[in-house]
Amino acid sequence: MNPGLRVSLYFAAIFSVSGVHLPFWAVWLESRGLSPWQISIMLSTAIWLRLLAGPLAAHLVDKSGERRRALILLGWASLICFAAFQIADGFMALMFVGALFAMAWAPMPPLTENLSMLVANRHGVQYGRMRLWGSMSFLAAAYLAGLFLKGRSDDWIFWLILGCLISTALAGHLLPDLRLPLDRPRASAPLLRLLRDGNFRAFLTANAGLQASHAAFYTFGTLHWRSIGLSDAQIGFLWAIGVLAEVLLFAAGQRVVQVLGGVGLMWVAVGGGVLRWSLHGLLTDPTALALLQLLHAASFAAAHLGAMRLLAEGCEPSVSATAQTLYGAGNGAVLALATLLMGPLYAANLPGLGPGWIYPAMLPLMLIGGVGAWLLWRQRHAIHFAREEA
Repeated sequence: MNPGLRVSLYFAAIFSVSGVHLPFWAVWLESRGLSPWQISIMLSTAIWLRLLAGPLAAHLVDKSGERRRALILLGWASLICFAAFQIADGFMALMFVGALFAMAWAPMPPLTENLSMLVANRHGVQYGRMRLWGSMSFLAAAYLAGLFLKGRSDDWIFWLILGCLISTALAGHLLPDLRLPLDRPRASAPLLRLLRDGNFRAFLTANAGLQASHAAFYTFGTLHWRSIGLSDAQIGFLWAIGVLAEVLLFAAGQRVVQVLGGVGLMWVAVGGGVLRWSLHGLLTDPTALALLQLLHAASFAAAHLGAMRLLAEGCEPSVSATAQTLYGAGNGAVLALATLLMGPLYAANLPGLGPGWIYPAMLPLMLIGGVGAWLLWRQRHAIHFAREEA
């Protein structure tokens, strides 16, 4: 198999995990007796732990030049840690297992993205054409899981995710063994070089705000839809619609990026996100919600595609894994804070507003993303991140 196909298969495997985990994991935790406050604590704690594990793994990868071996080891470690949820009992036990799983899983998505960008640059494969298989896998997993879970015990959520993790661990062995030359000395650590760069800090600010604005939806979207009477099949369909819109943008990604550029795509995300979160909590009709879910192509996919474009154009290969992981860590830091707030906000259920009011509460994060996008727009013709030192 050519390298592009191998990476596409891995994207499909790793996103099948997210396709079940993201919509339904809070439901499984609730079935174990956790309150909304405990769910938000557990999920936000997992995100914070990822911030430690991700950059550490990326630093080691940039020093070794190996991506494939790291993804194989992390894939099997994630599988073993997640399996321990089956024997965990009580909030503290679930927290402990969740922490182990979070640290093992954290580096995998950014390292996969980094490997895909390197394959795109070396072999002329379009990034969007590889990445869309991850989105399609997420779509299929979310929709089929919703259909499967209808009328079944929430215990099945664990087994579905475990099966997806097994496929991910196995798919890691098919990845291309692409390594970077390590013959040039490093003037300073990749992490410090990137964080000293003003453009990169603006890049992190923009993306952290844009991606963390999805915290309410990611944490309590399924529970909110259940509370307004939607079935699991309808919920799975709504998740799938959002990802289908994402897939279509990734499929046309090369042409869209050429027209708008990386920063232009971030502006699309700001506009789409403001519209999406302003309306989301007001709608209860499944058809209207399905149409609104199409804005996922703007609020998430446009921001991510723009970020990948800026990283590809602005980063030297010697700092690429660290830059990719810092991108994920920056998003995760703000997402963790927002997720932690979601528990009490959702539980408050203000009279006359209902739990849907948590979505417009995300608008300030969109404004933070807009500020970062504006700072990048001012430098859009010459954006470089931690240029290689002599």
